[in-house]
Amino acid sequence: MLPIDEIRTFFRRASVFDALTDGEVDASCRFLRQRLFAVGEALFREDDAGDSLFILLDGEVVVDIRGPRGEALRVGRLGPGDVLGEQACLDPSRRSATVTAASDALALELTRAELDRMSHELPRVASLLLGVILHELTDRLHAVDRRVDAELRLEVPAPATLPPRLQPLTIIPPQTTAWQRLASRLRGAP
Repeated sequence: MLPIDEIRTFFRRASVFDALTDGEVDASCRFLRQRLFAVGEALFREDDAGDSLFILLDGEVVVDIRGPRGEALRVGRLGPGDVLGEQACLDPSRRSATVTAASDALALELTRAELDRMSHELPRVASLLLGVILHELTDRLHAVDRRVDAELRLEVPAPATLPPRLQPLTIIPPQTTAWQRLASRLRGAP
């Protein structure tokens, strides 16, 4: 498992957490649980009840959804710095995809209950985390808006292979998130 000082370093390098004191960063670590996933192990499955997010620190995961005939459709591949399942910290709905480790993977898990506890004990830290979650969700909504706008202007039919609620996920170009940039810096990349 990753030593606690490396977890602290991960969060300290994220510009969104620059305003936090060392004590706040250290205290926030007690709300996170380290999770190690072996190749092929599911972090969560489509239609499972969702109550936590994961911050991928090491390894890769694949994202699959169930197609119209029950087949698995690959809609994404995520790596260090990616946050997944964040909607579950805000909304108790079912998971929209299955996420499986494509390699051994190390992640930090934050449950909705721990985020709620953090909001009482460390309100500034919880507020920053909620801001990151909302930013990620807003980015996705903007990407969907751009896709819908482009389709309306071009009158191009959407692909018919995916359920309508998930079609935008297949052709939205990948964008670098703050978490990915942070993970790259930790690995020594520019």
